[in-house]
Amino acid sequence: MAKDKQSNDELGIQDLHREKTQQIITKPDLDYLEEGFIICSNCGCRIFLEDNPPLSISKCRECSNSNFIPLLIKDFWLYEPLGGGGMGSVYHSFFRQNSNVEAALKVLPRKMKNDNFLIESLIGEARSGSKFSNHPHLTKVYEYGLWEDEYYAAYEFIDGIRLDQIIESPVKRPDKQILLWALQILSAEQHIYDSGFLFRDLKPQNVMIDKNGNVKMIDYGLAITVQDALSGSNAENILGSPHYMPPERIVGAPESQYSEIYSLGMLLFHMISRQTFYSSEDIKHLVEKHVVSLRMNNPMMKLPANTNPELVRIVCKMINRNPSARYQTYKELGAELFREFKKTA
Repeated sequence: MAKDKQSNDELGIQDLHREKTQQIITKPDLDYLEEGFIICSNCGCRIFLEDNPPLSISKCRECSNSNFIPLLIKDFWLYEPLGGGGMGSVYHSFFRQNSNVEAALKVLPRKMKNDNFLIESLIGEARSGSKFSNHPHLTKVYEYGLWEDEYYAAYEFIDGIRLDQIIESPVKRPDKQILLWALQILSAEQHIYDSGFLFRDLKPQNVMIDKNGNVKMIDYGLAITVQDALSGSNAENILGSPHYMPPERIVGAPESQYSEIYSLGMLLFHMISRQTFYSSEDIKHLVEKHVVSLRMNNPMMKLPANTNPELVRIVCKMINRNPSARYQTYKELGAELFREFKKTA
C-alpha cells in the first residue's frame, strides 16, 4: 500500500495527461474521406457519408457498431467530437491535405445553425479572440466565417487536459506548479488587456494544461473591450461562472484588471484547497443578495493549515469583496506571485 501511495504522489502532469486521454485518436484516412466513406472501427465495413447526416452517430449495418460521421468544412474534416453546449459544438479536425495539421472547429448545433443570435455569438467570439490570441498561453484563432451553409470558427487544437480535471485528480499540486500556472495566466491576461479586452470567464474549465505542463486559456465568449467593461454596458447580462465571478459584475459595477484578479484569486483558492470558496448553496445566496449584505468568510480559515502564509495573504487580498482593496494591476500581483515562485525554485 505504501508503495502504491508513493507512486501516486509522484504522478506528474504527463502521466495524468495519459490517464485522462485514454481514447486513442486515430488519424483519418483522408483518401477514404475524399472518396466519400469511412471504415467502421469495429468490422471494417464501408459507411458512406452521403447516406448519413453529418456530425451524427451512425450504426454500422453489419455489426451495429457506432461510428461518428465526419463533415468537411472548407479545408477541414471535422472528425471527432471534443465537447460543447447550447452555444456550439467543438470538433477535433484535420486539414484535408495533411492529417498532421490539427484544429478545433466550433460550429453551431445542427437544429440551430441558422439562429442569428448563435451565429453572432460564434463569429463574435472568434472575431474578438483573433485580436489578442497570438500569445503562448492563449488558444490561437486560425480563421472564422461562412462556408457554404455552415458558420464556423477554427482554433488551435490543444493536446492537453482541463485544469478542473487536474484539480479533481487524487494528487495535490505543489505550490511551485500552482504559482507557475497563475503567472502564465497573468501573462495571458496582461496581453489580452494590452490588446484592449478583458477575458471575463476565468474558471478551471477554460484553462487547458498542455502535455508540457503549460497553460493554454480557451473560450473567448465573454470577452469584451476594456472600455465596455469600465462603462458597465454589459450590466443587463450577468454572465459567467458564479464560483469565480467578481461581485461587481453581479451588481453592474465597472470591471477592470481588479475584476480578473478576483477571478484568478478564486481559481488559486480552488487549486490550493481543491474546493471552491463557495458551495452551490452559498452561490445562490450570493447572487440573490447581489453581495450587498454578504460578509465574506475569512479565506484563511478555509485554506489548508499548512498553506504558505504569504500565499494565503496574497489570495486574501485578491478575493477581497471591495475592488479597491485588491491588487489593481496584473503587474502588481505578478511581482508578488513571482517573488513566491522564486522561493520554491
